[in-house]
Amino acid sequence: MRAIAAALVALFLASPVAAGTFDWPGGRKAAIVLTYDDALVSHLDVAAPQLEATGLRGTFFLNGTFAAKDIPRWRKLAQAGHELGNHSMFHPCPRAAFPMDPQFNSERYTVPGMLREIGAMNTLLTAIDGQTTRTYSVPCSISLAGGVDYTDALKASGAIAYVRTGVPSDAVVGDPAKLDPFRVPSRSFPETATADDLIAYVKDVQRAGGLGVFMFHGVGGDYLTVSSEAHQGLLRYLKAHEAEIWVAPFGAVMQRAAPR
Repeated sequence: MRAIAAALVALFLASPVAAGTFDWPGGRKAAIVLTYDDALVSHLDVAAPQLEATGLRGTFFLNGTFAAKDIPRWRKLAQAGHELGNHSMFHPCPRAAFPMDPQFNSERYTVPGMLREIGAMNTLLTAIDGQTTRTYSVPCSISLAGGVDYTDALKASGAIAYVRTGVPSDAVVGDPAKLDPFRVPSRSFPETATADDLIAYVKDVQRAGGLGVFMFHGVGGDYLTVSSEAHQGLLRYLKAHEAEIWVAPFGAVMQRAAPR
């Protein structure tokens, strides 16, 4: 019986629902990052106004295909304290991911070519927000160029400070101190997700005392869409629990979790 009890205690301590002790700002018990991929119009029209209304800040991972007329709107978001992150210039992905022009198949890329594209996107973003330190979101969460993982080369280049990817799990980081800052997991949700579904993930992170990163695409529009109502419900929960949960852009949270 004693051995069984010891095993149960060990299992509990290893579980993501066991409270952590990471030193989040203001004595908060957990951290949540809200990220938005692909520079979509619904980010400007829906997600950003909802964030502004609740006083929360997020990270918008832009690729270089957004309309020029929207540059002032992205600049305004950066000036308001939101982070503009790098999502590559042309969003290369494996050819099987979705229909795309063949030249943007990641199988056709090389590692040096991928790094040049990321560097060019850094330059565009700096022209928008004036920042020189940049975070990156891996297109399709697959960091391959011509079948070769470019993560280590990207790290060695110094072009990017932290990298967000995606994994097919709950992505509750129980011990942020053990994170690989170039492979930070995130959680996405199906279009049928409700506010309760999104909040349930936050509660898992709270119980873990760790870090949770949301990966959104469309919000109330575009594609891979989470409804505006679900997104708004999530923000309201985070605002109501701001004394317990630190909500900040990806770069700021990672600087706390994994200082450079």
